[in-house]
Amino acid sequence: MKYFYTLLLLSICHRACAQSPGSAPTFVVDGLEWMSDNLNVVHYWDGEPIPEARTIKEWKSYNEKKIGCYCNYDNESCYGQMYGKLYNWYAIKRGVAPHCWRLPKKGDFDRLTARLGTDSAGKKLKATHSWNNDWNGINTVGFQAFAGGCRNPMGTFSFVGKEGFWWTLDAHGMGNGREGGIYFFINYDDKVSYDYTEDFGFSVRCVRELRHYPGPCP
Repeated sequence: MKYFYTLLLLSICHRACAQSPGSAPTFVVDGLEWMSDNLNVVHYWDGEPIPEARTIKEWKSYNEKKIGCYCNYDNESCYGQMYGKLYNWYAIKRGVAPHCWRLPKKGDFDRLTARLGTDSAGKKLKATHSWNNDWNGINTVGFQAFAGGCRNPMGTFSFVGKEGFWWTLDAHGMGNGREGGIYFFINYDDKVSYDYTEDFGFSVRCVRELRHYPGPCP
């Protein structure tokens, strides 16, 4: 069984890594257009490169210096293609969303989950694959939430296949003059919730208001 899952993961990775770049698929709910894939960019909105933090030392150093950075889960580029990059809060503050897109606010996630029914939103948002065991979802609206895991402040990776985490645009006081960000997450049992932190690495989705950008980005 372990051999089977190893072959399955390698097969998925091969297909994901072989994908050519293109426009991200999207879906629309209540006039808000959402990207259906996690963000996978290595430059800020203005073209400046985002530093990559591969080692534990680099991850801790960027966070201690309050410098934005990104990484691939387990530092494997294939995971980056499958699940998108993991960004720290300082990269979010600097601005990772492409032109005419932004990160969703907590209220945007609230409206999305309310539309789907808060008690069942997790199952409806989850992708139909990538979750361990029988934890896959039904992807009702096209969000296809992958269990992309996270990177913690100590620089280690965890929860791939079990949980998905996405930054919001909302800041939250951490005490002692520190500031972190609020994040949205879905776990293996379909629960959706929020918390806040500063030194973790999470996935990113982007949204845009159709009333402002009814067609392709100018």
